Amino acid sequence: MYGYIVPERSTLGQSDFVLYKSFYCGICCETGRLCGQFPRFTTNYDFAFLSALLHDYAQSDIVIEEHGCVLNPRHKAILQSNPLLTRLVYANIMLCYQKAEDGVRDGDGIKYRAVRSMLAGAVKKAAAECPELWARVKRFDEEQTAVEKRGESSIDRAADPFAAFMRELPEFILGRATDDNMRGLCYNIGKFVYIVDALDDIADDRKRRRYNPFLARYADGADKTETNAAKQTKRIKNFRKEFLSAHKEEILGILNSVCVRAEQCCDGLRFTQSRSLIENIVKRGMRAKTKELAESVKKLDSPRL
Repeated sequence: MYGYIVPERSTLGQSDFVLYKSFYCGICCETGRLCGQFPRFTTNYDFAFLSALLHDYAQSDIVIEEHGCVLNPRHKAILQSNPLLTRLVYANIMLCYQKAEDGVRDGDGIKYRAVRSMLAGAVKKAAAECPELWARVKRFDEEQTAVEKRGESSIDRAADPFAAFMRELPEFILGRATDDNMRGLCYNIGKFVYIVDALDDIADDRKRRRYNPFLARYADGADKTETNAAKQTKRIKNFRKEFLSAHKEEILGILNSVCVRAEQCCDGLRFTQSRSLIENIVKRGMRAKTKELAESVKKLDSPRL
């Protein structure tokens, strides 16, 4: 996952902020305990949200303690190890490894090769501990690769492999069936992440002639026909701004419809310990990220909370 599912900080209460950070730090510390120190860099805000969501949905007892860690000795609230957290960490490792594999296939070079190498031991352990989940991750990757190879121009069909994987992920982690609202919420979160990531990468994908569903949808080919190198560089630099401006209404329509469906599913779920935090992320954070993307003239900065 990519760091697009985050709270709307200005409306998040202090107690919810501390709770959210405890889920984030819990994933980081559990990753270090299970997989060593290097894989801790895979910790991300999206899985902090999933941790809050699934711990609450499962009505799992959570133990939060204040202590430091090897990366930051300052005492802070940290979710302590439990079986659900362990499976979340393994799922995150698998997805980050698969993203690195995809980056290598796309020709992104040394960065993703280094990530893949650093995660090799961790993903081997994760696959041994959760073989059914690993098989599902591999199937998702095959489905997504097939989408890219055929140059799929439908945004819905292009997003479906990852969204469908996210719909099933809670059942793999919890070890039991989930209801329609949980499945629907996670499906639309997966769809949102895929679409936002594609839009965020659109200029880079155009420059490197990589598949992007929005480029396929609008049959963009200017980078292939432009012969003047200086003009081509300028066009690539301005392309993101021009594309988002030209298609802003449709882009907002797509993302807002996904947000509405996620909110409806969220309303159908019963929460106890993390209700206001989860609702902030689903009802405010996703809307804020949509607005930020639509107004950004360059790639979004990594979130900092």
